[in-house]
Amino acid sequence: MKTGLFQIIIFFAIYLLPPGLIAADIIPYEYRYETMGILILGVLVFTFFMKFNRKELGMRNDNFKKAFIIQMTFAFVVISLVVLMTQTGLIRSLEPPGDFWFYPMYLFISGPVQEFIYRSSVFAFLNRFDFLNSWHKISLVAFNFGWLHIIYLDWITLASTSVIGLIWTVLYTYRPNYWAISIGHALVGFSAIWFGLV
Repeated sequence: MKTGLFQIIIFFAIYLLPPGLIAADIIPYEYRYETMGILILGVLVFTFFMKFNRKELGMRNDNFKKAFIIQMTFAFVVISLVVLMTQTGLIRSLEPPGDFWFYPMYLFISGPVQEFIYRSSVFAFLNRFDFLNSWHKISLVAFNFGWLHIIYLDWITLASTSVIGLIWTVLYTYRPNYWAISIGHALVGFSAIWFGLV
């Protein structure tokens, strides 16, 4: 087995394990934030030691405008579909969180952190392996992001986040900009939570 392939397998095993353990109830659901917090800290340490530069992490200004337009267009389409489908009863609506502070926390912390942990740093890592083509990278990143949502044990949440995650990953590959996709993710996630879909 190639050294690079082995590194990729270990890398994704570390990502996939915590949500899998939560979904299997080996780690109780109520400890999901603490468990994912440990993963986040691990990824931040890993990112520091890998010495990714800002461009590798998508933290760039040269393509922000185009990336922002693309992400906002996609966000508008998704949010419009969420509103339409919940209003017409095509998809079920759960009880949204009642805690006011959850919403600004999601907008300004959770959405951007998810983008850094599940897209920005993962792409930076995968881009260092020449034997992976764009579709390999897109598939791995999209699956990894979708798998995060297995903890909810809800097929609608898993399916919708996987599809949206795949589209976000394709858009990020086309215009890699961490700032733009973080804003789009925050808005889409906020609306999904507001309407009680997640």
